[in-house]
Amino acid sequence: MRVAVVVRSLKIGGMERSAINIAQAFADEGHESHLIYFRGKNAALKPKENVYLHHFNIEKMMKLSIVGQLWIFISKILNTFIRHSYFFWYGMLSSLIFKYKIYQLEKKYGKFDLIILRGQGTFESIWMLKDDRLKQVSVSMFIKTGGVIKNFFLRRLYHQKHIIAISNGVKNKIIEVSEIADFKPKSLNVIFNPMDIELVRKRSCEYEVDLKDEYIVYFGRITPNKNVSLLVDAYKYAKDNFSFDKKLVIIGDGAKFDDIKKQIDSYGLDDDVLMLGALSNPFPWVKNAKLFVFTSKFEGLGNVLLESLACHTPIVSVKTVGGPEDIMDGELESFRVDFDKKKLAKKIVQVIEQQPHIDFEKYLLKFKPSSVVSRFKEVYSL
Repeated sequence: MRVAVVVRSLKIGGMERSAINIAQAFADEGHESHLIYFRGKNAALKPKENVYLHHFNIEKMMKLSIVGQLWIFISKILNTFIRHSYFFWYGMLSSLIFKYKIYQLEKKYGKFDLIILRGQGTFESIWMLKDDRLKQVSVSMFIKTGGVIKNFFLRRLYHQKHIIAISNGVKNKIIEVSEIADFKPKSLNVIFNPMDIELVRKRSCEYEVDLKDEYIVYFGRITPNKNVSLLVDAYKYAKDNFSFDKKLVIIGDGAKFDDIKKQIDSYGLDDDVLMLGALSNPFPWVKNAKLFVFTSKFEGLGNVLLESLACHTPIVSVKTVGGPEDIMDGELESFRVDFDKKKLAKKIVQVIEQQPHIDFEKYLLKFKPSSVVSRFKEVYSL
């Protein structure tokens, strides 16, 4: 089977890692796998050599012609009159360019059996294409709705398209939104993100962390949704009320990075909290942590939870809506608490003190690459 996975960029991020993981999963299962990305020629993340990697710089191709430059200009002008419509106009031409680039690849390698699109930004770039081989993986459960124009755009993106939800939470939200915006997917199935467990474990041994003290860790984007401020609040409460003596390591970057740093400064925690910024390989830090703390308000799935489990690092999580409910089930449900700094602090201290036995492999089974590839074959009769 010949498969193409398409994503907007290969910067450091959960969605990008998931795109690589799914391309890698098909390759490792013996299929011909191609990974296509649009933005940023120098990819921060790359698959292994058994995946063909292609850079389709569609915007640059548009700018090389007078027609393309004019179309981008017109799209920007129209966007000023109809807000959030840029993708609609831009996608009319970018869809055709993508179709041509796929045609060129197929002349060289042969026809693709399956084309997997990752993320709404990717859907928007090629929204005009109608091809049963295209399967759109929806990673977010909070799709904005409301108003005639917004619902019109949603119908362009999702009506009569093959949609894959990465969790049951995302599927339920898509059903809810489809009723509001009046669209009907051609198909709607749940297929989890694959986790390259062995790669995560291999990378977790690539270097030694330069911290002798025991610590708990957060890794991921630092944005409003990730709610890292709650973690800092809980950490402060644990130190003040439970004499908690572990360090806190925060790995990641994002819009709230400076705000979190100011919060740490205001609490006088400069000597207790390390903010390392974004790391291309955070897994040695995860592996050596006593605990990973997860505070997101909502998640499509929650790849960092799976990566933590792959490192055999226990998790304490708030009751995040969405995909984490598919991961933190069974005995892991007891590691979830309300969005409350006191309850979160208490659970962090409790789990570290009790050091509960966790069957990590059991919770990773349905996210293994082979399981996910089998699910694709089963759902689409490949």
